[in-house]
Amino acid sequence: MGTPLKNPPVCFTIAQARFNPLLKLGDYLPSIQDAMRKAGFSDFTSRKAITVQIADQERPPTPPNVVSLDQYFFANAGKTHRFILNPDAFTFQSTRYRHFEEFSAQFLKGLAMVHEIVELDFTVLVGLRYFDHVAPRPNESIEQYVVPEVLGLDSPRGGTVAYSFSETFSYIDNVGLRSRVLIRNGQFAFPPDVIADGMEIEQRFLRNSGRHATLDTDGFVDGRIVFSEEAVRKHPGSIHDVISASFKSAATAHAFEAWNEKWPIWMSSPQPIRTPISECPP
Repeated sequence: MGTPLKNPPVCFTIAQARFNPLLKLGDYLPSIQDAMRKAGFSDFTSRKAITVQIADQERPPTPPNVVSLDQYFFANAGKTHRFILNPDAFTFQSTRYRHFEEFSAQFLKGLAMVHEIVELDFTVLVGLRYFDHVAPRPNESIEQYVVPEVLGLDSPRGGTVAYSFSETFSYIDNVGLRSRVLIRNGQFAFPPDVIADGMEIEQRFLRNSGRHATLDTDGFVDGRIVFSEEAVRKHPGSIHDVISASFKSAATAHAFEAWNEKWPIWMSSPQPIRTPISECPP
């Protein structure tokens, strides 16, 4: 494990495993909730999630199928860590990421608790997703923090660029990697596919309202395998290595120097504030 940065830019992390559908998940809910409560995740809520299933393009056109699914949320008291359980997926979210080993261990522990109760058959995907909020210090620019390749194109007419967006999808061995960089003016915001409402985001990430970058790095290993804790355990480490290399290739040496210094007192706050659901282009 490397030496952690004193002021890391990572503001939100997600780990997820997708598995065989559990159509009677509600029957197991009391046992799962009790296990989560005993593990420190006693803040329980649930909601309905609406998904739209598009028919295969090779088949005759049919109306999209709208499906309602139950989602169950298990958060710690401080709302800095949260598990989300769907009928076919288990997700761990954190707004206080410090070390990969600690984050991965907590995710695997939660997944093991679910497996002990429902007895999962197989997984189809294991993934990690990192959000890094890259905001320049006073009197500095975003160009000092990210490499030119992700800065986008300037306005051909010399106007003000509202935002720029770049995305690269690649495979590194068996790890799929989707790297997105969004540069915009305004406050930090999550993309619309991320459920972050109710989580306590560190205030230092929400204070900035100028030009900044969001590095959204998503790595995964897919393919059906018979479920076992050992089989799942080997994937997060290899995914993290790929994500880490991608992050380091997008940030500059100056950025790492800045992140390894303590922020001035005006950038810190003893109390985090809750961020609402928000969307950012495109």
